[in-house]
Amino acid sequence: MSIAKHVHSLQKHLAQFGLYPVPEDAENETSAVFRICFLNKYEIERWRELRSEEEGGRQQKDKDQS
Repeated sequence: MSIAKHVHSLQKHLAQFGLYPVPEDAENETSAVFRICFLNKYEIERWRELRSEEEGGRQQKDKDQS
């Protein structure tokens, strides 16, 4: 299997999880073979915890100011 087929297969597999290629910068003359950014389930869970703590802190602050 060629590299292009592997990349296409990988992109198709990742799309099942909502992960898509980063758009190429048209002004950037350097070419990149591929870029993959993802968060694993533990990072996502921690991000959600931090976000809910932030929102909870904001709501408490708003109540205190009322």
